[in-house]
Amino acid sequence: MSYIATTFAHGNGPYSRCVEWAVEVNNAKEKKGLQRLPIAVPLVYQERQKKILKEELGEAFISAHPDEILFDAKHGELLSQIMFKGSDYSENLRKLYDNYYAIEAELQKHLEGKRELQTFDGRTIEMDLRDAELQLGLNNRMQTGLPNQFYTAGGAGPFDEVLIRAIADKEIKLDKEIMQNVLPIARRMIENQKIIFSNEPGVFSYDSSRKLMHNERLTPPFVHVPEADSTNLPWKGIYLLMTGIDGVRESGMYNAAAELGMNLFAPSFSISGLPESIRSKVIPLDPKRMNNPSIVAQYARAGWISVWISHLSEKGFITPAYNGIDDPEMLFNLRGIEKLGLGVIMNDNPQSVLERATKMAEGTHSFNEALLKKYGTLDGITYSAEIVFNLI
Repeated sequence: MSYIATTFAHGNGPYSRCVEWAVEVNNAKEKKGLQRLPIAVPLVYQERQKKILKEELGEAFISAHPDEILFDAKHGELLSQIMFKGSDYSENLRKLYDNYYAIEAELQKHLEGKRELQTFDGRTIEMDLRDAELQLGLNNRMQTGLPNQFYTAGGAGPFDEVLIRAIADKEIKLDKEIMQNVLPIARRMIENQKIIFSNEPGVFSYDSSRKLMHNERLTPPFVHVPEADSTNLPWKGIYLLMTGIDGVRESGMYNAAAELGMNLFAPSFSISGLPESIRSKVIPLDPKRMNNPSIVAQYARAGWISVWISHLSEKGFITPAYNGIDDPEMLFNLRGIEKLGLGVIMNDNPQSVLERATKMAEGTHSFNEALLKKYGTLDGITYSAEIVFNLI
């Protein structure tokens, strides 16, 4: 049976958005009277990943399509070995350099036969993984060798270009030699892509002179536009969206949120991972309710998915400063966020930061209107899915 393969980088956002992309390709197929395909998803984060995807997709979708999302535990186990963990990005690159080719060979062997995958409810379905019709990858971290590969940067930009810029950047103090050593691996990860979708705004939005690659196309933000929520919340506050990257999440970057002088909301699944000093002060709130009048701003690491959710919701965005050992993409993101007026870095008096962020949010409506005029939509997932569907 043909299926859609998915692959993605570290964190909660990449697998969520990649699966949503595959679902939208199936929606496009169904609209044309074609059969939906199973979607194979590497299970990297075990129960957390299933729980988040169940919340993102919704019970109604899962009930209607109980066999559409199929989790591949072995694929996820292999991917997890090269995912960014800990707070030191140089150390992650060393592990990638030392282990990549052996893990790639093992993964490609896994993809060359019949394997047992699991549904959300734990049922086992046998799939021949040689039957992939296409692959959708979000910021890929592995070359699978599967056919018809499509790549979206998820705002992060092609991995090799991030490394090249980081090597040349004097503000980045990471190990330049290991970045140079990883470059051939970074290039291998995105070989043979039919299209590389780069998202606007994204990691290189600060650089107006950048030229697109021959197979690169720009899209609007790679998220579904957040639906407005009218639930009556008893307090105004700030939404705290934590990264899914183990180690970075515990690095202390969220401590300053307690100094903003407002109530804090966060997804229930993330509260246990918050610093002890603020954990008891956080009110559980489903992420789908973030676009609520009572939420005035979001505090998050400067990944583009978080930024997009804020400016598409016309909320203030506050982010920690670059700490020197995090992914260099974060420094480039901060430059773009500041240049485009989409958020404020937490490097000043917290009350001043909050005031500037909420004031800045008033200008995001015109920014979004310009994107809508350019692309005809603000939903980069559906936009990219339709392009993929027309090419397969």
